[in-house]
Amino acid sequence: MKTFISLSNYPGSTGKYFYNKFFEYYNIDAVYIPKKSVNLKEDLDQAVLDKVSGISISMPFKQEVISYLDKKTANVEIYQTCNTVKLEDNLLVGYNADIAGLYQVSKFIKSTDRITVLGAGAMASMFISYFEESHYGNLNICARTLNTWSNRHTPSDVVINCTAFGTVTNDSPLEFIPPDTTLVIDLAIKNNKLEQQCIHNSIRYISGKEFYKFQFLHQFEIYTGIKPDTNVYDRFEKELHEQI
Repeated sequence: MKTFISLSNYPGSTGKYFYNKFFEYYNIDAVYIPKKSVNLKEDLDQAVLDKVSGISISMPFKQEVISYLDKKTANVEIYQTCNTVKLEDNLLVGYNADIAGLYQVSKFIKSTDRITVLGAGAMASMFISYFEESHYGNLNICARTLNTWSNRHTPSDVVINCTAFGTVTNDSPLEFIPPDTTLVIDLAIKNNKLEQQCIHNSIRYISGKEFYKFQFLHQFEIYTGIKPDTNVYDRFEKELHEQI
């Protein structure tokens, strides 16, 4: 049996649910196990010793893991973030499956939109790099580490939340939705206050569920070589929500 793991500060159950459902659906003899990581290097070394087949990397390790890779694919090099590692001939090979989620949610953004990006971590940096190389203008990057957090209520067409707000906590990163905003993209998967703000103000809200869906599908294909059926994902997602 093949073993796939995730390494995270805050291991959740979403990946475990979808992976094990898809392994069963596609008759793959494998199991997915989420693990809490305190020391990423030690956990990667142990994964190699255990001969795991793949490792999903969550925040805050998506940039740190790059220094431990034996090989990096192009989208890891370009965006300096890695959320997917395969063990190939005892070598750690890094991939960026998050890019599939980025491509999906960015379909709803016009190059002329005023875009506010909240955060300065790996995910925010990936969005910013993508917008810059794709010649999107009017970027407003708001992060405490950049001393620009106070600019987060600047009038915008699109707001993208790449912070821990809504993920680690239920809080919203915004005291109010910036003027002129018509779209909020929130990488948080859980229901949270930012979503409620959007509902209250009749603003289109795209949750992290949409981002995660396409990130997962791409990651599954990287791990298994099988291009999964999006309709199967939608069915499993519906079953998951019916259980909650």
